[in-house]
Amino acid sequence: MIGDLKLTALKARLARMSVHTEFAGEGVLLCRNENDDPTTDEVVAVRKRADGKVELEGSVTSVYYTVRKGIYELHALVAT
Repeated sequence: MIGDLKLTALKARLARMSVHTEFAGEGVLLCRNENDDPTTDEVVAVRKRADGKVELEGSVTSVYYTVRKGIYELHALVAT
């Protein structure tokens, strides 16, 4: 993946994809589908580490794949 992920850009992209997002501290974006109950465990955390790497953490649900797709759309992918 080529590019530097900006969490604010990801937040805007996910809003257009019907994903509710909120910042939870420095470098962490919490994501869930807009129609999901906030008490469910279908929450995905996107963490941007100090070295620029991005971690996607959470249960493998539809919101996980939606967030992953949003991240991929903000980067250029290079096959090695």
